[in-house]
Amino acid sequence: MDENTFEEVKSYSYRRWYPWAAIMAIIGLSLLVVAGILSLKPLKALLARSYDGQSAELLRLRATTLELEELATAQNLMIGNLQKIINGEVIRSSDSIAKSLAISDSVRMVPRIEEDERIRSEIAVEDALAQSSVPSKVQTESNSRPLKQLYLVPPVSGGSVSLGFDPSKQHLGIDVNAPAGTPVKSVLAGHIIYAGWTLETGNTVGIQHSNNLISFYKHNSALLKQTGAYIQAGEAVAIIGNTGTLSSGPHLHFELWSDGKPVDPVDFIDF
Repeated sequence: MDENTFEEVKSYSYRRWYPWAAIMAIIGLSLLVVAGILSLKPLKALLARSYDGQSAELLRLRATTLELEELATAQNLMIGNLQKIINGEVIRSSDSIAKSLAISDSVRMVPRIEEDERIRSEIAVEDALAQSSVPSKVQTESNSRPLKQLYLVPPVSGGSVSLGFDPSKQHLGIDVNAPAGTPVKSVLAGHIIYAGWTLETGNTVGIQHSNNLISFYKHNSALLKQTGAYIQAGEAVAIIGNTGTLSSGPHLHFELWSDGKPVDPVDFIDF
């Protein structure tokens, strides 16, 4: 109606079904548009590729997760066995120590995903160079000769044995006195399987050699190598020190383990 004259200007008719008809028309039009879009072949191919890509990614992530779980289990086994050896516990099962030694060679291994390929290649090259620096003839003879026929380098020069090997008192190695600052040397070529700190033994180094032989060097003031490094016979790995609660003065506690059992180093090394 006109506000001034109150005359009727326009009129509209209304039915209750009008809104419902409009809603249904909108829904029907929307369905037709969606059906038309989905019928396009490029869109179908895109959706299919996206689904396949997601499936492949999920499978890759699952495989990576399983590899990480296996690696964690292997690391826990190795760490447990090494901790027992460091604390002076004799491992009765030869299978257990063998598994630990086998695992120690693969601790640095990581799942084979694209981001790690470069690092893995660098490590492989470094290991190959290190291995190549040891004559193959020497390695073959070392692997085939018994422990008594191996030449083991004294771990320290100019030192004297102050406390001998005594398993009855849980002293599974020998104590060697030497001046402070004396370098501690590897008795034989091998890979470092442990280089770290423990409360009782302080700075400790463990080296895996051929013939299922392991040597430990404890109470050092400093470590010169890291876990995973390849060491030549006579190469310095630490410095004489007085670290750890079981040490009362500068000295080296040296242990030699053969086939998972401690042996008297004096029987095989001329100190």
